[in-house]
Amino acid sequence: MKKDEGRSSVFTKTKEFVRHIIFRLGNKPSKGYTNFAPLRIAPEYTNIDLENKQVTGVVKYNDRVYLTVTVDVGLNKTIVKGSLRGISHITKPFDKGHYIAMIKSHAEILLNKED
Repeated sequence: MKKDEGRSSVFTKTKEFVRHIIFRLGNKPSKGYTNFAPLRIAPEYTNIDLENKQVTGVVKYNDRVYLTVTVDVGLNKTIVKGSLRGISHITKPFDKGHYIAMIKSHAEILLNKED
C-alpha cells in the first residue's frame, strides 16, 4: 500500500465520521422517556360544579389537607392553596406541580363527561 493511499483512506474515513456526527446532531430524536412510580397519595375531588365548570381537588394525608386546587375550566384559571412540604418524602417523585397538573387534567375530563 502506498503512502498516499493510506492518507486517502484515513481522510475518507474521517470525512465519513464527521458527516455522521453532523447528521446525528442535526436530527435530534423525537423520543422521550417516562418514569413509572406508584402514586401513594391520590387526589380527592371534593366539589364538582357542573354549572360553573369548577372542580376542587385536595391532596390529603392522615385526614389533613395539604394542598387544595380549584380549577375553573370555563375561565381557564387555577387557584392553588397549600403545599406538600410536610409530606414530600411520601409523594416523591411527584411534586406540587405534578398534583396540580393531574387535578387540572382530571377536572377537564370530569366536566367533559358530564356535558
